[in-house]
Amino acid sequence: MALGNPPRQLDVVMNLVKLNRVIEHDADNLTVSAQCGMTLAALRSVLYPAKQFLPIDGPFPERATIGGIAAANLNGPRRSSYGSVRDLVIGLKVSLADGESIKAGGKVVKNVAGYDMCKLFVGSLGTLGIITEVTLRVTPMAESAATFIGRGTRKQALGFIDELSRSALLPAAIFLLGEKTQGDWRVAVWCEGFAQGVERHLRDLQAMAGRGKLIYEVAGPENHNALWNKLRDFPLEPHRIVYRVTVRRSAISDFINQAQAWNVTEIVSDTSMGTIWLGLPVDRRAIAQFAEIESVACQSGGHAILFSAPGSLKTGINVWGKSPETLSLMREIKRRFDPNGLLNPGRFLSAI
Repeated sequence: MALGNPPRQLDVVMNLVKLNRVIEHDADNLTVSAQCGMTLAALRSVLYPAKQFLPIDGPFPERATIGGIAAANLNGPRRSSYGSVRDLVIGLKVSLADGESIKAGGKVVKNVAGYDMCKLFVGSLGTLGIITEVTLRVTPMAESAATFIGRGTRKQALGFIDELSRSALLPAAIFLLGEKTQGDWRVAVWCEGFAQGVERHLRDLQAMAGRGKLIYEVAGPENHNALWNKLRDFPLEPHRIVYRVTVRRSAISDFINQAQAWNVTEIVSDTSMGTIWLGLPVDRRAIAQFAEIESVACQSGGHAILFSAPGSLKTGINVWGKSPETLSLMREIKRRFDPNGLLNPGRFLSAI
């Protein structure tokens, strides 16, 4: 219950972990259909013999289920390279509140024109229906992978990221990392693909770091996995309160500068997507700063949400922040799919 508003009421809890089978893996067409209760780690093990993988880096893959990842729209570090959950889901089976089962999308990447119902259910936190099966696009595994890490001042790190964004390089992920206990900022760049391409990325990144006077290193395989697993799990780690802020990429520097005044212990930014994750201590003070964080985000042309926090600290606030102009449309969609308000009542935007 770390995500979303606390539900208004709780009558029945459904556990779907026994729906844990792969229905079909079409390796030639790069698609897989799996039941909602299958974990991300288990699905990866099924795809591995075909040298394919699902490019979703959802937090805690040993526990996160495919249905849960789709319902919560949990992306990961490589979103800018492979696309979001909404991009990768091409088909769904859903059970509605009245017991009717429906299908959306299909089992091929190209579907007929019409309303894309998959995007309606992805990210809805189970407020419109219960996802029971998901069909996703998969991709071939990379031949080689490496992580480049540069260290320096925030100005040096952001200058390096700016030069990288204007280059011909196409890394899988670019993250800016800052911790209150450390003076230096780090830039982590995930490079993967053919071995020659990865080597070219590392050479060019080292040259950029030299021009920007950053200290740099190339992480070994063990450190590579440890770093990106930590960034993958960061939004849902239980020992912190996490805000997710989305701004224009050009506004990241100004927003982070203002964030220094808050009680932020860690900052993790996916600079390619304009997403900034703020980690704060688990206390009331961190919750009280929501209004200021949201205001600064809006001034930067973006928005903020209280992404993850203990349920006891979320009472009486709307973790989704300011309601969108489309709220009336969203309420009507909820009414049509769940007229009696049975499914996760109150968890979504404006307590929908």
